Amino acid sequence: MSKKRNIIIGVIALLLVVSVGYALFSDTLNINGSAKAQGDFKMEILNASITSEVGSSGATANVINDGKALQINVPRLEYPGAYVEVTYKIKNSGTIPAIFDNYNISGETDRIKTSFSFENYFYDVNDGRNETIRIYWDENNNTETEENTTIVLNLNFLQANDKEDACVKLNERADWILNCEFTYEDNCFERLEYDFVHNGVIDSSDATAIEWFTTKVIQCPSN
Repeated sequence: MSKKRNIIIGVIALLLVVSVGYALFSDTLNINGSAKAQGDFKMEILNASITSEVGSSGATANVINDGKALQINVPRLEYPGAYVEVTYKIKNSGTIPAIFDNYNISGETDRIKTSFSFENYFYDVNDGRNETIRIYWDENNNTETEENTTIVLNLNFLQANDKEDACVKLNERADWILNCEFTYEDNCFERLEYDFVHNGVIDSSDATAIEWFTTKVIQCPSN
């Protein structure tokens, strides 16, 4: 009888161990919520240089605001059509992937314009990519004197958990732009920080720029 009782006690103990182990395993598998990348978020402009001057002399390009902005000083534009072109390098120096969010620019006038279209919207850790910007005297807006200007370009980025998260966020931005063009809601056309091709309006060309990058460059799945 004693031997049978010991067997029963052993079976009960084994069942308890298995039950506790299963509960722990189940808790491990059933995690609610979504992961968020942890680490250092550090997107910065590393350097900038004048790569071309036509009808201009003495232009300089400097990284300011702890790597968040680019300042371009153009002391002389000699005639309509004159320009300065600047190449600058953006790098993800942190430990968290990032996507390009928006920008703002100051220093443009009715005669002095800038031209650029962002080429890169996703930066994995340690990624470094070049962008360019051109400052030019509008040929359709003449004066009798030389022109000069100081252009400041500020860049803003958002954290992404990984490439898949970046794909979702970038596609959401493209969809927002297309919806904006279709519905005219929420004063969206005033949000020129999303004028990614810098043509003065928010339209399908901005969404197309994002979609080309997501499909051709980082190969996001289709919407």
